[in-house]
Amino acid sequence: MRERAITHLNIVGFKAAVAAVKDTSLIGRPYIIAGSNGGRSLALDCSPEAVRQGVTPGMALAVAEKRISDLLVLQPDPPAYDLMNSEIEKIAEQYAPVWENDRTGNLYLDITGTTTIFGTPADCSSRILRDIVEKVNIRPAAAVACNKLVSKVATRTIKPTGLIQVHAETEAEFLSHQDIKLLPGMGQKLLRTAAITGIKEIGELAALSVTQALALFGKQGAILRSMALGIDNSPVDSRNGARRILQQADFMADTIDEPVIRGCIEALAGYAGLLMRRDKLGSGLLKLVVVYSDDMRAEGQEKPKRQLVLDRDIASTADRIYKRIVVRRIRVRSIGLSLEGLMPLGYEPDLFEPETDMKNRFLQEAVDTIQNRYGVGKITKGLALAASMHNSKQLLTAGQYEH
Repeated sequence: MRERAITHLNIVGFKAAVAAVKDTSLIGRPYIIAGSNGGRSLALDCSPEAVRQGVTPGMALAVAEKRISDLLVLQPDPPAYDLMNSEIEKIAEQYAPVWENDRTGNLYLDITGTTTIFGTPADCSSRILRDIVEKVNIRPAAAVACNKLVSKVATRTIKPTGLIQVHAETEAEFLSHQDIKLLPGMGQKLLRTAAITGIKEIGELAALSVTQALALFGKQGAILRSMALGIDNSPVDSRNGARRILQQADFMADTIDEPVIRGCIEALAGYAGLLMRRDKLGSGLLKLVVVYSDDMRAEGQEKPKRQLVLDRDIASTADRIYKRIVVRRIRVRSIGLSLEGLMPLGYEPDLFEPETDMKNRFLQEAVDTIQNRYGVGKITKGLALAASMHNSKQLLTAGQYEH
């Protein structure tokens, strides 16, 4: 069997890096990407100079501006991010038959079996880095290892730039003295547990027995221990956003009742969101289709600034689309909701998250746990429940992937 070779490219501060490529006058200056200029806005991304002066992603804009008096605040630029991703993907496909891009600055390339064409995995990775620097003027950190997990941890040890190789059968040794914070999945709650027990390095977690890991970290313990040993069999996902999840509601009787329609949208968002999160995916595009009683259709879509993950965000986005596209005062026969551009979750649970975001995510995880255990629909929002009671024979199709 051929030895796997996975290259991970880590573009630190992706949005900020793209801004500097577009406007070179930003190089060396402290700036952040933020959704608005209001004091309650948060820093979505930061330039290296802003980070050096104490500003980090997730920090309140008001706090950041107090720390840096001449801080520049830039608006997100989704078209520029899309263009940069497209250019990087063109380079990736020249070297790897299978590659995965989460479109937030993390790319995995499966370069297994390409040695005769591009040289050793390290040489191939070096060529990829050189092409990215020369063609799009961005400098990622790169690591090559036998799996995605180890290559990701490796880029975290050298970022923001550089190249490192972790040789086969040295994964556990490489990980052993790395900070436990570098292990993917170590969120704030797990890090607190590790701190209480005195675990500071990944090797200390790997040294636990399965029983000890389960006792300390609960059901995640066994998985975390395997990760600490460098074990990861997950494939590089070559589908790159080609999938979508469809949900449709057909009303028993055509309706113009806004609470019923809005409740239906809530329900569709909940069903679709649950299916999506089961595969640890987020959506980069939401489409909504409304069919009137005369068979005319109204269609709309929205591409969010960041991945749609939580039910509340999916529902609010769908609701905005509905308000925008439904202008005829005619009864509605059915509603279809489609989550598209599905990619691995863009958020990292082990990075700083605003308290409100963390609470919303933890609440969503609790709801998902209940629904996965006891069945979909065991927890229902009041608006969706009212719609269901009003229209008890409403039909919800099973969520499905399309390729």
